[in-house]
Amino acid sequence: MPPFHHGSHFSTPAFVIWYLIRLEPFTSLHIDLQGGKFDHPARLFTSVKSTYTSIVSSGNSADVKELIPEFFCMPEFLRNGNRIDAFGEVGKGGDVVLPKWAETPEEFVAINRLALESPHVSGQLHNWIDLIFGYKSLPPYLRSGSQAR
Repeated sequence: MPPFHHGSHFSTPAFVIWYLIRLEPFTSLHIDLQGGKFDHPARLFTSVKSTYTSIVSSGNSADVKELIPEFFCMPEFLRNGNRIDAFGEVGKGGDVVLPKWAETPEEFVAINRLALESPHVSGQLHNWIDLIFGYKSLPPYLRSGSQAR
């Protein structure tokens, strides 16, 4: 089968809550979603690298998380400003572990934003739109002959 993005779904409220767990009201929404308690620390958003690896791993087609707008404009979601004691022994006091190329959440968000607004990304944006909302969002066997490119 030719490669395609995700054959089932994309951004859901649960994924947004997962990324924004360090900020209210998302902390409380996460607790409600998990039956009144935090999920196991190994299943929480604790590291950009481990999240990326899980999503792009060829053997893990079940992880369909996408970047949310906060990755480009809101460094606060990467800090555990409310000192939530649910993340285990990762990061600094429950902060998200950033890639080596970013020393602070502000730098991480600024670099992401520069990449998003770059000529390369702008020149490929139509492909992303097709992938998320258009004909490429369907598995190849569901694409009609007139839509498949």
